Amino acid sequence: KLKLEAAAYSAETGELLMLRVVKTDIVLSRAPDPIKRNLVTTKTGGAAGGARFRIATYNVLAEIYATQQQYPHCDFWALSWDYRFQNILREIVDASPDVLCLQEVQADHYENDLYTAMSEAGYEGVYKQKTRQSMGLAGKVDGCALFWRRTKFVLIESYSIEFNELAQRQATQVLGLNPRSEEGAAFINRLSKDNVAQLVVLELAQPSMSRPGRDQISQVCIANTHLYSNKDFPDVKLWQTWQLLQELETFVLSRGTQLPLMICGDFNSTPDTAVYDLLSRQTVHPGHPDVNINTDESVPNILPDPMNITHSFQLGSAYQTVLGEEPKVTNYTTNFKGVLDYVWYSAQNLRPLSAAPVPDEATLIRHGEALPSTEFSSDHLMLLSDMQIMSSARPP
Repeated sequence: KLKLEAAAYSAETGELLMLRVVKTDIVLSRAPDPIKRNLVTTKTGGAAGGARFRIATYNVLAEIYATQQQYPHCDFWALSWDYRFQNILREIVDASPDVLCLQEVQADHYENDLYTAMSEAGYEGVYKQKTRQSMGLAGKVDGCALFWRRTKFVLIESYSIEFNELAQRQATQVLGLNPRSEEGAAFINRLSKDNVAQLVVLELAQPSMSRPGRDQISQVCIANTHLYSNKDFPDVKLWQTWQLLQELETFVLSRGTQLPLMICGDFNSTPDTAVYDLLSRQTVHPGHPDVNINTDESVPNILPDPMNITHSFQLGSAYQTVLGEEPKVTNYTTNFKGVLDYVWYSAQNLRPLSAAPVPDEATLIRHGEALPSTEFSSDHLMLLSDMQIMSSARPP
């Protein structure tokens, strides 16, 4: 609250003649300082010579979804973007990542707030909004944003993926379906969920000189995505993941097999899903429930034979590698508490040095029964990891 106290005194005697006190209703307050996210390092530590960088991924909860109806446990004023943005920005600056992957960034907030604030903090960035139209007003649509520290990296190239476009292309060019036919329309409609992904190739602004030579890797590819959220569409999430990996294979391999790769984002998939299996094991078991959901004839089969759902990357999860397990939660709401967000890396040329454990449950609920709250301004938690680029092996 704001309090205004006014007093009138006699000019001759100094006697208090009148006192008036006015208090306002509750106004936006400043949240507690962000909780310190201490990094836990690997037992082996980092080898000398390879460049190091810190990467974070964070679903920041777009304003269009942060409603009192969706989060009735949270004070209405703590759901306002003005309040949450200051908290989120302080949390990001406190974490000090060199690369930052954000999801659910509203288009108007990126343009009016986030880009300016991040630029002032020393970052450059790119944005890709979802394919859907804005919700009533210009800019009221969310998307992905990817930032990098200007003193650490230089942008070499940027590329975006629209999964709607990939669905259309696969239906017509790969499967030979007529999009106007019943089968073609059902296929495209099942997959057209407006999700997107971003890819950038970043080059070290000041490459390490400790190990000069042809084996020094100075570039890294970063992918940032936000997959479909509906729990009843595991086949769509698996298809999106598979297509993302296919696009990445084409993108990365055309630029040299030694290009390190990181894939970050909100995958809306827990560790027991086919999405996690595909990322971590390069394939999906044919008996997995996520690839055998089409018992209803009205639901089109959008997936190929599971034996063909593969990729060639050797990916590791930074949190699994450093901490021995994924976090207990990365999304903590009244309806769901679990892991949806990940930091993946190419194991042949990157190694995780540390990861920041998420706060424990007691900390998460000290200002409310779930997230968001007056302290945590998103329903997701930031993931943070230090990485090291390993020098490539010289050809024989």
